[in-house]
Amino acid sequence: MRSRIRTPILCCLLAAASLCVAAADDPVVVVDDRGRSIVIARPPQRIVALGALYAQVIVDLEAIDRLIAVADSPDNPPEVKGISSIGPTYAPSVETILSMEPDLVLGATDWGGERSALEAAGIAVLTTPLLTSISDVLSSIRTIGAALGDGVAATDLAGRIAEAIVSSESLVMSLPSVRCAFLYPPSLGTPPYAAGRGTIENDLISRAGGHNVFADVSGFPQVNLEDLLARDPEVIFVAPSQMAYITEDPLLRGVSAVRARRVFGISASRAASTAISEVLMEMIQWLHPE
Repeated sequence: MRSRIRTPILCCLLAAASLCVAAADDPVVVVDDRGRSIVIARPPQRIVALGALYAQVIVDLEAIDRLIAVADSPDNPPEVKGISSIGPTYAPSVETILSMEPDLVLGATDWGGERSALEAAGIAVLTTPLLTSISDVLSSIRTIGAALGDGVAATDLAGRIAEAIVSSESLVMSLPSVRCAFLYPPSLGTPPYAAGRGTIENDLISRAGGHNVFADVSGFPQVNLEDLLARDPEVIFVAPSQMAYITEDPLLRGVSAVRARRVFGISASRAASTAISEVLMEMIQWLHPE
């Protein structure tokens, strides 16, 4: 039985609210995924977003008129359709970005050397930390908003999301937990990767009134089919495009979730976005249809 609602996300929002009261033209200092302080001298007017979360926050903060380019991604919000592209998310074109003369680039990393090249050219770059929990998503929203010069609006947005999450969680706090798993099978008949502790998926499962049967492992390990059968989840969440890899695998017919047709599609990109409270509510409805 779940006995209480966890409220750290609201406490963090209250603490963060005091950080978003700088004057509109004052420099803003935000911390990136490396733990480095990034100084944004003034509200950026020419922004490039290299990830769906960044683009979605810009849309939600009604700053899309300042978005000059995005990286190609099927997870981008529909509102950015038609905005200039700088290539795929995994391989953005530094040359194209530089030619657009942005004053802020969101989401560039060191994997392909894009961040160091942009910073060497004097462009402000902000990449938020890896998302491993709901609190991380809310923190990233606030950080992105602060970098845009919209810190108050971003804190308000994060606050509304947090309130919706706590409200949804209260619906199931006294209900028995349901055994479930969040799986990512690469193909039919191939052992899936399971979301364990330290992932957004695990946090969502817990808050939705579920018990992650892979909570004893960390990250996204590949699990063998025998282990999945032994842990026997009653509900399985999977990316919509991968549902058939679970429901049509003859080796998984003995899993309770497959037998009961309780395999549900959840997009990981929606979970790691401003739609996270909606995703939580969907998971609650599937775990506890009553």
